Amino acid sequence: MVFLLYLGAVPLARAWLALRATSLSHALTWAGIAWAAWALVLTCEAVGWSSPGGRYGAWCLVGAAAVAVLGARRPGVAAWNFVVVGLLAVLLLPLLESLPTGDEGPKPGLPTCFLVATVLVGVGNYLPTRFGWAAGLLGLGCLLEFADRFGLGSVAVPRGGAATNACLVVVPWVAWLPSLWRRLPSDPFNRLWLTFRDRYGFVWGQRLREQFNRSAAHAGWSAELGWSGLRPAGPVGPEDAAMVTTLQALIKRFGVVPE
Repeated sequence: MVFLLYLGAVPLARAWLALRATSLSHALTWAGIAWAAWALVLTCEAVGWSSPGGRYGAWCLVGAAAVAVLGARRPGVAAWNFVVVGLLAVLLLPLLESLPTGDEGPKPGLPTCFLVATVLVGVGNYLPTRFGWAAGLLGLGCLLEFADRFGLGSVAVPRGGAATNACLVVVPWVAWLPSLWRRLPSDPFNRLWLTFRDRYGFVWGQRLREQFNRSAAHAGWSAELGWSGLRPAGPVGPEDAAMVTTLQALIKRFGVVPE
């Protein structure tokens, strides 16, 4: 299990190389830190040392990575890291308070629910994209982990631990492998839009879609950008270049225009 988690560095490294020049580079850095934390936790468990507090801290880093995506727009993406650090401090506070008492991690309660909600915000952001299956597995792992903490583990709801670890191990591969055979639309507009939508998720995708549709209405174009692409499908006629140029201008706020 630990070895398989280590192999997750491959898709993470490919994602970093593809997106290092975009505003997502900060979120990917947080994701890398979260992955390293889970690698450490699983390594310790493999040699016989386990700590609910360590797993809780690793989930806090996952939540930080999820929130980092929500601030991934220039200018301001670097300053957003202060927000992420502040959130991380709030999430880790129950863990720090439990250390002097010798408790095995934070007790179930409002802070734990807040952590679960933070992770699920990131999961929901990517559910309507091609990374939906990977996001769903991450959310399932989180729910199994904290169902165990709240004493809800049963035959119907498997207890955390091994089930959570299995979900986490496959998440990077479920996110990356479909891209090897995925075919993007041939027209430049929809290819550009779908690439951006899948990388940045629902929050920024919806914001960009609204901005484009306002620009299209102002310009008198007959097309409308939906979640799955332009309606009618594909820009046509003399509006083609203008619509692509407008979409590129909007996307440039996030860094390098996706290919």
